[in-house]
Amino acid sequence: MRYATRFAAACLTIGLLAATIPGAAQVSAGRGRLEFAARVTPASGRTEPARGLTIFLLSKSYDDIKKEAEEKTPKPDLDAFVDQLQFSPEMKAWMKKNHTVTIIGQGFRDRITPDDLFHVPEFFDAYVNSNLSGLNQGFPAPKYDAQDRAQHTKKYETNKQPYEDLLRKYLTLHPDSKDAMDTILEQVDPSTQWGIQEAHWREQAHQRALQMAQTDYLAAKTETNLDGRGAFEATPGNYWLCTLDGEALSGEKHLHWDVSVQVRAGEVTHAELNNLNAEQRP
Repeated sequence: MRYATRFAAACLTIGLLAATIPGAAQVSAGRGRLEFAARVTPASGRTEPARGLTIFLLSKSYDDIKKEAEEKTPKPDLDAFVDQLQFSPEMKAWMKKNHTVTIIGQGFRDRITPDDLFHVPEFFDAYVNSNLSGLNQGFPAPKYDAQDRAQHTKKYETNKQPYEDLLRKYLTLHPDSKDAMDTILEQVDPSTQWGIQEAHWREQAHQRALQMAQTDYLAAKTETNLDGRGAFEATPGNYWLCTLDGEALSGEKHLHWDVSVQVRAGEVTHAELNNLNAEQRP
């Protein structure tokens, strides 16, 4: 009887010790355990634990969630935006064809062809007026004025074609003569207004992605302890350890993670979040 009592006490002591040993946590039947550590190494080279960092266990990569959110968030309609601009039909057609509203900068000047330059009234006027005001040597002067375009159409058309021929020759010899167009077109360039609409769409998609990650695809979440460690218990499958908008900060490092992991039934999986598998925000 005394022997049986001592044996039972010994078994109880062993069980208590096992429960307190790190990594000896019991895994529920049909589930697996994931233990991880988050660490950041700054330029100084001294690795530090990422303390108090919220880690999300997601059933889908956050990068893929963001793409899904963008697909589900209606994008601003460029053609509709162009339609409400106060430009000529030729200018609007050019913008729709080239899928852009930017009419300044080197990229724009590289994109426009000589035919574009002489077909779109705003481009033509900007090219002529910027070169005339710049007193560029040898630049041909027109034999008509703006009043002729509106009131003396026949005179305007008669003189326009020979003048265009001269301009085409000049443009061929002086391709950099398009550079001065910015001084005129920047006053009417609508890319800033369009950029505001695109930024608003990106923010909507971003907020939607955060919501989807924390509802549709959230398996669990936790905060790292003072050693930068945390753990999850989950059903077997593929998951992602993610910080969403959170960052691990150390020195100049601003790291966030979206790392694939696998949980196996009845097993403990170990993962490490570090500089090598992180993305760094500027």
